[in-house]
Amino acid sequence: MSNRDWERELADIDRRLAAVPDPGAPTDAVRAPAAPAPPPDVSRRGATPTPGPSRTVGSVAPSGRRSWRAQFALLFRLVLGVAAVAALIYWPYSTRCGVELGYYLGLVALLGLVGIATSTSAWRHRSSVVHLLGLAMLAGALTLAAREVLPKVGYAIPSLAHPASWSCTP
Repeated sequence: MSNRDWERELADIDRRLAAVPDPGAPTDAVRAPAAPAPPPDVSRRGATPTPGPSRTVGSVAPSGRRSWRAQFALLFRLVLGVAAVAALIYWPYSTRCGVELGYYLGLVALLGLVGIATSTSAWRHRSSVVHLLGLAMLAGALTLAAREVLPKVGYAIPSLAHPASWSCTP
């Protein structure tokens, strides 16, 4: 036999269960407001308040205003992506074959990475407009890459501007 007082332990469990709100209860029930937590005791010299919840890598930024650094980083990524889109739309070199095609597709891949980084950062900082623009950059990168790659793999109809060969030889 154990020396535990089961009546007292079961009463303690019942008391704890009574303190937990019922998940099936209607939401419009009037509840008493919770008492605010007492401030930490820092009256003693050298005492530090207990830390709050710690932020981990990949966690979402708290709601409210973003810091100026976060705002600057979001806008910098956005401007970088817009500049890359403009540069790729008005690409002055041939993208038919060779090294020029490699440079072009490399910048398209960079635009895709900037779009992903912008969307991810904007998601964490709860900036919906910048998030959508980052996704638009990613979609633009995929479109520009498909315009060059699909005719060369035989999926799309080749044209003079987008030939079916990867090399410069006919």
